[in-house]
Amino acid sequence: MSNLMTIKGYVTPVPRAADPRQARVAVRQQDDEEYRIVPRGAGVDLDDEVSVPVEVTGIVDELDGVRYLMVRGYKVLEDDTWLD
Repeated sequence: MSNLMTIKGYVTPVPRAADPRQARVAVRQQDDEEYRIVPRGAGVDLDDEVSVPVEVTGIVDELDGVRYLMVRGYKVLEDDTWLD
């Protein structure tokens, strides 16, 4: 099941060997929900944004209990007031 979602969180690295879809980064929300970024399209650009707060919009898909996000677009957030 795929859903279009907007997610706010920090970009974190993912060990490459641990992921069957070769995700290199994930967006981790405040509640520790993790969405691994599929390295295609706009998602490729997030490799350079590790530790940066972002708002990402894309299609979410789940495989074997892991959430994947095919990024349609994203923006870097200037601050983290959205955490409150």
